[in-house]
Amino acid sequence: MRRTKEEALETRESILDAAERVFFERGVSRTTLEQVAHAADVTRGAVYWHFQNKSDLFNAVVERVRMPMESAFYQILESADTIEDLERHCATSLVEVHRNERLRRVYTVLLLKYEYTEDMGSLIDRERAAREHATKSLTRFFSILQKSGRMTTAREPRALALALYAYMLGLYTDYLRSPELYRMPDDASILTRYFFDPLKAAPAR
Repeated sequence: MRRTKEEALETRESILDAAERVFFERGVSRTTLEQVAHAADVTRGAVYWHFQNKSDLFNAVVERVRMPMESAFYQILESADTIEDLERHCATSLVEVHRNERLRRVYTVLLLKYEYTEDMGSLIDRERAAREHATKSLTRFFSILQKSGRMTTAREPRALALALYAYMLGLYTDYLRSPELYRMPDDASILTRYFFDPLKAAPAR
């Protein structure tokens, strides 16, 4: 029984690996489960055993790489410690996209090769919920730092949260579209610093 479970997990991972490659090569709308099955060297039925449909499969591909990054992000926001911690995380996430081939492929599909169609509605809902959760958590984080004097700007925390979300999304997207324009990893810390430096409290004299 244990071996059977291990084999099932191995099959699931091989399907995810194949789907990641096919989605990257063909885009989401032009990818079929039959093509994924062929790339994974399994039957179409095996794909359906593990995933309900293409939306479910693509969501699993995305979650496999995003969960570790999200976990670190929310851990920083929950601690509400320093703005430098969040700045370092943002810079590190850019470097990870540069260095991690799997992360780069998945984010390229998600940000540049994803066509929003009706049959992918569950993922659209997931992305909307993730964006709302991230901006609400960032709003709380900025509000706490502002009230404690660890962030000197008088700008509205909600607007700051939306601005940071849009800024980082823009950096990810532009880097994936034209990586040759960037000097990574150095640019990651430089570019994030442009956003965060105006928010920091002045050092005590």
